Amino acid sequence: MSGPTGVGPVTCFMINLLDRFTDARGEPLRDYSRGRLAAFFADPRPSTWEDAHGVVINAQGLTLWQAWIAVDPTAPHTGRHVTLDPFDRVILLREWDRIPDDAMVAQAVGFALSMDYAD
Repeated sequence: MSGPTGVGPVTCFMINLLDRFTDARGEPLRDYSRGRLAAFFADPRPSTWEDAHGVVINAQGLTLWQAWIAVDPTAPHTGRHVTLDPFDRVILLREWDRIPDDAMVAQAVGFALSMDYAD
């Protein structure tokens, strides 16, 4: 059930976790990367997933997409494919087969964050 702004409890929980994500050096994520993740958490769709899937979320260098693949053997192993026309306009050749739902994102994030505390 969503709150008054349309943001559900899972989204709020995920946005609150942004402070726990780190880059591969163990440093807090930069605002740009945090923004890409927050946009996906708030509005999960192929375009926001495309922006967020490659963000590193733990000190081992695991991306959000790699974390999803680690917990879901059916996760797609190839993503969006694009090309440019002669006028440098982007042409979408193939979209993501699917993107993770809230429950799968929560599981993938939990896996990635647990790796930082396993050592």
